[in-house]
Amino acid sequence: MIDNEDQIIQRVKNGDQNAFCELVEKYKDKALNIAFSFCRNHEDAKDVSQEAFIKAFKTIKNFRSESRFYTWFYRILINLCKDYLRRKMKNKVINANIKINNEAQEEESIFEIIASGLPGPKEQLLNKELGEQLTEALDSLPEQQKRVFTLKNIHGLKISEIADIIKCAEGTIKAHLFKATLNLQEKLTVYACQEV
Repeated sequence: MIDNEDQIIQRVKNGDQNAFCELVEKYKDKALNIAFSFCRNHEDAKDVSQEAFIKAFKTIKNFRSESRFYTWFYRILINLCKDYLRRKMKNKVINANIKINNEAQEEESIFEIIASGLPGPKEQLLNKELGEQLTEALDSLPEQQKRVFTLKNIHGLKISEIADIIKCAEGTIKAHLFKATLNLQEKLTVYACQEV
């Protein structure tokens, strides 16, 4: 575990490649989760997060300790995610991100599923529909609102951290977050009313 990140970064700047592995180990899961929230594909998310670590390693000499390492690194990651989305815009596909059935369940009879206590077909359909509605609503947000909402509510970053990553004032981040929340509530209210 990293005791003093500044010392680790200095070692990397001095040519200690193994020290960078400590940074990768600390932030790889968060990086993958953020990349996945943009890419919606596990393999692409792995590629983008690895590309971000490579770029961070190559440019770490430019890192100044004015911000924390992960803020600087996530700025790189977010920019690569944006590049990925631009490349993939032509083939945009909404993915519900909810796995309803696995291979084992597909072979079971309906009676075995009911007896097992797993969600039945109706609950699975509702979960799938809700996942699709959530994904569609999030994808329909303007890019900056989507990014801020994802970083705050899915990845748990603080407003100040998001402001550092996106290079905006905290007030601007709060405004984007507020607008994103209102837009999502409006888009999902129709669905919620149908379920009642």
